[in-house]
Amino acid sequence: MWYFLLYAILAVYVLVDAGKRHNSRTGWPVATLLLGPVVLPVYFAKRHLKKGEVREGGTGWNVLKNFALMWTLTMAVAGVAGMVGASDVVEQAGSDTEQAGAAIGVALGLGVIGFLWFVFVAAALVIGLFLKKSSVVEKGPTGPLATPTTGSVRRAPEDG
Repeated sequence: MWYFLLYAILAVYVLVDAGKRHNSRTGWPVATLLLGPVVLPVYFAKRHLKKGEVREGGTGWNVLKNFALMWTLTMAVAGVAGMVGASDVVEQAGSDTEQAGAAIGVALGLGVIGFLWFVFVAAALVIGLFLKKSSVVEKGPTGPLATPTTGSVRRAPEDG
C-alpha cells in the first residue's frame, strides 16, 4: 500500500509537471503509478526543459542518476513502512522470546532492504558513469517550450 501511496503522489506531480512542460499528460502519470522507480527516471531524463534549465551528461546518465534517486526514495519509504509494520508485530508478541524474535526479524528485513538499495544504486551509478557524456549539455527551453506561442506576436517598433 505504501508503494501506491508514494507513487500516486508522484503521479499527480508528473501530471501537473507534464502539463506545464507540454509532455503527455496521460501516459507518463499512469506509467509512474504502475512502474514508478523505472518510469520516473526516464520521465525526468526526457521531459522538456523550461527556460534556464540545464541537463548534462546524456540520456543514459540522467536515467540512471534519477533511478538511483528514486530507488533511494522507494527503499527509504519501504524501510519506514517495514518498521511501522514490525512495531505492530512486536506489540502483539506475548512473551519476551516472541519480541526478541520479532526484533531479529525486523533487523534482518531492514538489512535486506539496505542490501537491495545498495546493490541497485551502486550498479546504476557505475553503469551511469560509463555512459556519461560530458560533452552533451541540453539547455532549456526544449521541445514545444522552445517554439513561440501563438498568442504572442512580436511587432516591429513603429516610427512616430
